[in-house]
Amino acid sequence: MLHQIEQNNPGLKAAAAEVEAERLAGKAETLLANPEVEFNYLWGAENIGGRHDLRVSQAFDVPTITGMKAGKAAGIGELVALKYKNERQAVLLEAKLACIDLVYCNAILSELNTHLTQSNTLVSSYEKRMKAGESTVLDLNKARIHLTTVQGKANRAEVERQTLLSTLRSLNGGNEIDFDALSYDLEDSIPGDFETWFDEASRESPLLAYVRKQVELEDRQLAIDKASRLPELAVGYMSEIRTQEKFRGVTVGVNIPLWSAGNKIRQSRARVTAAQERRNAAEQEFLFDLRNQYTKAYSMKENSEMMRTSLKETDSREFLLSALSKGEISMIDYLVEIDLYYEAQEATLEAERDYRHALASLTAYSL
Repeated sequence: MLHQIEQNNPGLKAAAAEVEAERLAGKAETLLANPEVEFNYLWGAENIGGRHDLRVSQAFDVPTITGMKAGKAAGIGELVALKYKNERQAVLLEAKLACIDLVYCNAILSELNTHLTQSNTLVSSYEKRMKAGESTVLDLNKARIHLTTVQGKANRAEVERQTLLSTLRSLNGGNEIDFDALSYDLEDSIPGDFETWFDEASRESPLLAYVRKQVELEDRQLAIDKASRLPELAVGYMSEIRTQEKFRGVTVGVNIPLWSAGNKIRQSRARVTAAQERRNAAEQEFLFDLRNQYTKAYSMKENSEMMRTSLKETDSREFLLSALSKGEISMIDYLVEIDLYYEAQEATLEAERDYRHALASLTAYSL
């Protein structure tokens, strides 16, 4: 499903087009300045005649001819690719969280359908008992109220399920989604050692790679601005043709950046410092955020496993129904006990969902 969403998501398609546009824009900066062509026609006195000049020149700057701008353009291509990767991760994480919620809704609906079957059986049983004079209308009404309550819960769970399917359809570019899983992938597990796992996560994180690449690009721009202090050379051809004389030759010019170079270098150094601070802040925030997520996920994992084990050991639904049919417990006792079980079942499913949410956020870098 995540693969389908990656292929069909409108936002990712737009982001991919922007990546290509920015890559081409960066490539355009690696080219030399446009050549200049100048033509002059001058009229003179009758005894002198006219004159026409032709001049063609091409400027060469050091950052371009040494490949410094080409290196920066390649870095820009990598930067926009990382930006796309970060957006892709956000979309796929949103989809994965929605899938986790859908597993929860599907499991809840499965349990509620079982509960509904039992409640309908209970209502039918007490309708027969009342006709036979073995029960009162009060017990029948209790069974009916209980059935209505369970039906209401099932309806709300179905509405939530349809909302999640709609969210996934939107992420999938409007294409239909079929998802009826009742359990999670057993292969997903929390990393055992935080430090080892964090080293891998920090290497693979597109967000950290993005801010680190920004520092690299600002360093490249600083080097380009320093090289721009060198004179810019212009070489060309020029001809001057008069009535009686013709002149042709080579022209050479030099553009000396006396006024602007120093200010550009100071600006570039300030941008390098700012990029370094953003990188340091992002790395620190990444560490603290993942450490908190790791602790949270580990705690949730233990809690969900404990609740699942406890639920298996205390499942007494068949015993309760048998005891009620034999008159060993009252209607009230049965309803209280059966509702307690399904409340515990719902709490267990919620705990598993919350753990999977935390685990998905923790391992989002691998999407």
